[in-house]
Amino acid sequence: MTTNTRISRDRDASAEDRLASRIEATVEAKANSGDEKAKITRERLEQFRDQWANSALPEIPKDAISGYHLCWLSTTNTYDTIDKRIALGYEPVKAFELGTGFEALGKMNSGKFEGCVSCNEMILFKIPSDLYQEAMKLMHYEMPLEHQQNITAQLRGAAENDKGGRSLLEGGMLEMEKTQINPNNLRFED
Repeated sequence: MTTNTRISRDRDASAEDRLASRIEATVEAKANSGDEKAKITRERLEQFRDQWANSALPEIPKDAISGYHLCWLSTTNTYDTIDKRIALGYEPVKAFELGTGFEALGKMNSGKFEGCVSCNEMILFKIPSDLYQEAMKLMHYEMPLEHQQNITAQLRGAAENDKGGRSLLEGGMLEMEKTQINPNNLRFED
């Protein structure tokens, strides 16, 4: 018998979470049975679960190409184009660069990216790790810090002109200035 607590909890959980929970319970039950047919069923259920859990792109280990950050780029994005990324230092990954174990990955058969790793409209690209780290520091540390300093400067100007900036500064905006991070210690995940 289902209790009201269970019904409310099920309503709160998303359909994907409920499906994943049911599959997990079934997989666990099959794993504990010891039957060969149950083993095959368990493997199929695990594949089914993985199909729902995985993204549409193959997962490439971060260290597949030493010294490089890997990412998938879209050939259909009109704002963040592949040509723009190439100009920034990104290079397409040729299938042979990944070595053994990745033979099943798709490869472009013709065109500008022939022999490169691809999946649907996406192509795998690499950028040297040091260049990636510098770009991430610029985009996720220096530019936000500059934006923060501009906000604080505007508030200071408003406070000096008696336009209400003083109360905002006293109300916590000065906390932004207290944030001291040594940019040399920043390391972004590859």
